[in-house]
Amino acid sequence: MTMQIAADELLVELDRVDGLMLDVVRHAGQGCSPAFERRLEAQLRSLRSMLGVDGTQAATDVMEAATRALESAEPAAPLLMLSIARKTLAAVMRRQASAMRLRAA
Repeated sequence: MTMQIAADELLVELDRVDGLMLDVVRHAGQGCSPAFERRLEAQLRSLRSMLGVDGTQAATDVMEAATRALESAEPAAPLLMLSIARKTLAAVMRRQASAMRLRAA
């Protein structure tokens, strides 16, 4: 079940995802500490509540790719997969925000 949110809230959440993914890139290959794992899980929970069925898989893909990038001894390929998954999630979130704005107009 998704909660009712505004398009702007969705875009703010996208900014939060971007910030978290920047941290992932900075720490790629260094392991996924319990604290970092909690941050990823909290972000995924937030996204699930906002995106519903269509966006949940994209959000899950991003968080799984982030974990792989953190844990990989050779993070280049996982970082590429993270980039692809991140672009997909951003497109889903922007499309949903745009649809919300159209419905509100």
